[in-house]
Amino acid sequence: MSPTFTALIDPSAIDAVVFDIGGVFTIRHLDPVRNGMSRAGFDLPADPELFHEAHHQAVRALSNRLDGRPVREGDRDFWRHFERGYLAHLGVPADRLDDAVEAMWTEMPRESHPVWRQLLDDNIEGFRRIAAAGIPVAIVSNNDGTAEQQLIDFGICQVGEGPLPTVVIVVDSGVVGIAKPDPAIFAPALAALGSDPARTLYVGDTVHADVVGARAAGMPVVQLDPYDLHADYDHARLPGVAEIADLLLAVRRL
Repeated sequence: MSPTFTALIDPSAIDAVVFDIGGVFTIRHLDPVRNGMSRAGFDLPADPELFHEAHHQAVRALSNRLDGRPVREGDRDFWRHFERGYLAHLGVPADRLDDAVEAMWTEMPRESHPVWRQLLDDNIEGFRRIAAAGIPVAIVSNNDGTAEQQLIDFGICQVGEGPLPTVVIVVDSGVVGIAKPDPAIFAPALAALGSDPARTLYVGDTVHADVVGARAAGMPVVQLDPYDLHADYDHARLPGVAEIADLLLAVRRL
């Protein structure tokens, strides 16, 4: 069993929180995935929980491929393992996985909005509690240049004043030209927050990008691991953002 969050990270020593988007606030919606794969001759189930599990099984499949070398975000061979883990959990037989992966890459829209739009409501509510408590928050995401608009369209947050919870900055790899795990992608968020990296928590769902990248930037990091699939790792893990909010807000009430 890996160490607990509080054994690795002191909640009272966190001044600000930076969030990923995919796997934290959103995952792929089952409708575009099922529709696209149906066109390619693959019939997938219609169970939203199974799709949520598939995302995290796919993340674990990526972790299984890590060998200590840096991972480039655009490495299709690496991401093929994500798709294989994802589709296998959705019932695609082993002898059809390679064809199914190719179908995923040809049948899905290239833009994030139409696909990555299943909202993780419990995580979003946990984020809102953290922001409402006055803890400064920011976003750092490997994305396609539309991250800031996605967050507004999905009703999650915006930069500056407005009807949604406020974040100080949205750092999108597609805009800045730097992607996790390169620690340089965190620099704009840390500057905007004005916080010490050692006291700025990063919240993500992957090891190769989020855990490795945040650690390289000198930040404490927690992986969202709702199915306890990374118990063999030594970093902090929690099921969701609600648990992070509970820990951070509890020490502020003392």
